Amino acid sequence: MTSFPSEQVEQAPAHEVARLSAGLLGKIMGLLAFSLVFATVGGVVGAQLGRGWLLPLIIVEFGLIFAVQALRDREGLNFVMLYAFAFVSGMTIGPIVASYAQAGAGSAILQAAATTGVMTAGLSAYALTTKRDLRAIRPLLMIALIGLLVAMLVSLFTGGAYFRGAISWGGALIFSGLLLVDVNRARSMPDTMGNAVVLTLGIYLDIVNLFLFLLRIFGGGGGRR
Repeated sequence: MTSFPSEQVEQAPAHEVARLSAGLLGKIMGLLAFSLVFATVGGVVGAQLGRGWLLPLIIVEFGLIFAVQALRDREGLNFVMLYAFAFVSGMTIGPIVASYAQAGAGSAILQAAATTGVMTAGLSAYALTTKRDLRAIRPLLMIALIGLLVAMLVSLFTGGAYFRGAISWGGALIFSGLLLVDVNRARSMPDTMGNAVVLTLGIYLDIVNLFLFLLRIFGGGGGRR
């Protein structure tokens, strides 16, 4: 699991929100679509490499997260860094998905992918139509995310199937909440490519991590990761 980035995003004055949100959302949707394509290709490559490359790739992945945020306003380079991150993250996910497929859990992969798609559409629709500003719950979700990371670390040394199952459900709930918040934030940000890039990065991470935790749930607790 890749931890959620804590990027800084420009805020728009309230009277400009309606005018700006449509353009920004269009940019995010395009960037997200291309990011998922690069992640899929990276997943195919990563499945061939196997899990031995996982740790180096995770290190590169974290470096690219910082690079995306640092170069968010550098035209051309921001796209390169975003798509490079998506490709490398796909390479880390590929061996995980392949291990489920090899274990005969192909149906779990399909269930996780379908559920992720339905949840992403539903949560995004709510985030874009609600009158509530959901950004207020983000600090609570970040605290919960830190707790989740600690629990995952503890689970490496102790804890049984019930503990791992609780982690999986907790992770799915946390990243569902983060997806709500990030899509909701896109309604009130200035229509700049820098904002589109960093928000795409956050939404991409929400969707990918939601998929991985759902895969653990449908796959029977997720002990493979």
